[in-house]
Amino acid sequence: MYWLLPLLAWSSPITDAPPTPNVIIMVCDDAGWADFGFQGASDVPTPNLDALAASGTVFERGYVTASVCSPSRAGLISGRYQQRFGHEHNMPVGSKHGMPGEIDTIAERLKGAGWSTAAVGKWHLGYEPDMRPQAQGFDHFHGQLSGSRPYTPLPDDKTRANYRQRDGDALVRAEGKRFDWLTEYFGDRAALLVRELAPAEPYLLYVSFTAPHGPMQAPPEDLEAIGGEPSKRTTYIAMQRALDRAVGDILQAVEASSEAHKTVIWFVNDNGGATNNGSDNGTLRGMKGSKFEGGVRVPMIVRWPGVTNPGSRYSRPVSTMDITASTIACAQADASDLDGVDLRPYLSGSDTSAPHEHLFWRRGPVKAVIDDDRWKLIVVNDAQRMLFDLQADPGEGTDVSAEHQEVVVQLSNALQTWSEHLQAPRWSTGDKWIRNQIEKHQPHVDTRAEERSLP
Repeated sequence: MYWLLPLLAWSSPITDAPPTPNVIIMVCDDAGWADFGFQGASDVPTPNLDALAASGTVFERGYVTASVCSPSRAGLISGRYQQRFGHEHNMPVGSKHGMPGEIDTIAERLKGAGWSTAAVGKWHLGYEPDMRPQAQGFDHFHGQLSGSRPYTPLPDDKTRANYRQRDGDALVRAEGKRFDWLTEYFGDRAALLVRELAPAEPYLLYVSFTAPHGPMQAPPEDLEAIGGEPSKRTTYIAMQRALDRAVGDILQAVEASSEAHKTVIWFVNDNGGATNNGSDNGTLRGMKGSKFEGGVRVPMIVRWPGVTNPGSRYSRPVSTMDITASTIACAQADASDLDGVDLRPYLSGSDTSAPHEHLFWRRGPVKAVIDDDRWKLIVVNDAQRMLFDLQADPGEGTDVSAEHQEVVVQLSNALQTWSEHLQAPRWSTGDKWIRNQIEKHQPHVDTRAEERSLP
């Protein structure tokens, strides 16, 4: 069953100061830029997310801080560029590395302001005890520590070592409840927490789905509803359908509560569509792992009562770090050292300037920077430089560095200044991924088939 959310009257901005809100942050995993109805998809049924978009603001240029899972989450959870604390690369399975316990998370800052905090779903920020959600400020956690796992329960006699005691299968069984389908389970747990936390508001609920990250598995009823010839794409679309239904369960719980009028809801994807899951990044060049727009520009929505207009769109560049900064600002919590900014004045229209002068990326040998207007620079191995005019060429098809050397110098200087304040990576993911990073940013890799050949 799908829950179709009404466009509520309270979604319109109000003149009085809004009350301290509750905040729900929902993240999906490896979805394509074009694979939602509110992004223009006609073959991917996402009615609940489309209704959320219609009742809030869609960000046309929403960016993550990394184009792969773990560092992207580190930037969101901390509100800082993750390279500032060495979390530059993805985490290998079973790694003892992760986000250091001394880094203040959004949950720790909000707990200091008296909020309740909960997390559901994928963590992927560390397996060690001092890196787990409960040690990073979350009062409640129901989910998996690992980056991916099957969507069905793992039989006890076949549990792979890298999942045992490292992910939600063990945690779910510890509560005495076996799940049937992981996406549905995360939606159910999050909806239950909405009902439990509402009387103890304000609260933060972070819901990190694994869908539509691999393995490519979908509920049989969703595959049947999608129909068509079996393929990776049809399985992916069915996974998106299950994701949207789980989101609908959470949104219905919010609407049924007495706190709907002051609950802020964010939805964002963690990086560009993956090379191996049948996703579609539309006209954007690049995919997961890339510094092209298809790797770092993601679907992003917020519905903020008293701040956002129903059905509005925001076109200036924003970052997932701003989700954290905006939440911390409305809680009047400790905002020291944040790289994100409070988006409320920009969303309400009281500030018409750009939230960021620049946004930056770095993972291994490839760096990138955009300005607040039109330009994007990608630097490979500190030698090769490609400049794109995102206003005239949003698909990044033409390198205009030769014609605009002054812009190349300006953005190179901005990158250098930013890089001087970063830590060296505390771990790496190996030579294969270094080679792929270099290769996927070569000019000749300019078709989707070539992009998909380089995870």
